[in-house]
Amino acid sequence: MDYSHFFPLFFLAAILTPTVTAKPQGDGFVKSSCKITPFPDVCVASLSSYAARLEADKSQSELVMDAFKVSLSNAQPMTAWAVTLYRRTPGLNKRERAALNDCVKDFGDTSDQISQSVAELKHLKPSTFKFQMSNVQTWMSAALRDEDRCLEGFQVARDGRVKKLVQGRVQGVSKLISNALALVNALASTQEHSKLF
Repeated sequence: MDYSHFFPLFFLAAILTPTVTAKPQGDGFVKSSCKITPFPDVCVASLSSYAARLEADKSQSELVMDAFKVSLSNAQPMTAWAVTLYRRTPGLNKRERAALNDCVKDFGDTSDQISQSVAELKHLKPSTFKFQMSNVQTWMSAALRDEDRCLEGFQVARDGRVKKLVQGRVQGVSKLISNALALVNALASTQEHSKLF
């Protein structure tokens, strides 16, 4: 397979350098909303670039949308990153190659699931709100399973640089997806969703 059209590894590493290390500040809307997520510090830090607008609007639906956008922007480059890692890492053994190949598909599926979710969130309607929320919850749960499936492929692989790199990237993206799912679950459970429209 020709992977020459993918970005160089060093460029992708720069793109995928975690950007959610800022320490959460204040007790505002974002911080209080993120308390329900499994990784609240990551949640607050990942939404820092949206914080001013979110604090002003205090819109739960906008918070959810921004969390999904962050998840998608971090998930989308993963496929190309895995392909480049496969192509440019010397000395990969058979198990590592097989695991990376599987991860390429898993990462693509993850991005598709999140993309579908974002598209659904953009067109919420009062009459179909519960159905749409169910779709999004299903897709985001599937996105998490795709990430877990990638890691499962490395369970039998040797411990080493490649395994650690993949685990680190996957765990970072999985935290964002888990947080987005928790936020959308909270939105889905609201009894006053008509106020969203």
